[in-house]
Amino acid sequence: MIRVDDAGDVTKCWLSPDELSTLERSAGEGGWEREIAVQLIQRCGLRVSEVSYPGDDRLRYSKDGGAWLFEVRGKNTKGGDRKTRDAWMPDDVADDVRTAVSDNWTRLSRGLT
Repeated sequence: MIRVDDAGDVTKCWLSPDELSTLERSAGEGGWEREIAVQLIQRCGLRVSEVSYPGDDRLRYSKDGGAWLFEVRGKNTKGGDRKTRDAWMPDDVADDVRTAVSDNWTRLSRGLT
């Protein structure tokens, strides 16, 4: 069940794991690019403006071997220039990204034609 918090200036909502899975599947019906975008947003915590479809060459395993990481250049919540941070990526999302590396959307996201 969706939980809504509208106590502040911004309305926030949280979805249950089942609702997130439903959203992911529904997005996938419109194309796998959308499914991966939803995965990056909901499972990796990216903002919409940060979803750039990282390719396999941008993924690295953490030094302790516990998670996949990739760099995100995103919003600086304190103001000023954009800030680079490491984002965590679950194994199944990394598998989806690596599977799609040879496809055109990865080339396009890098500015290649």
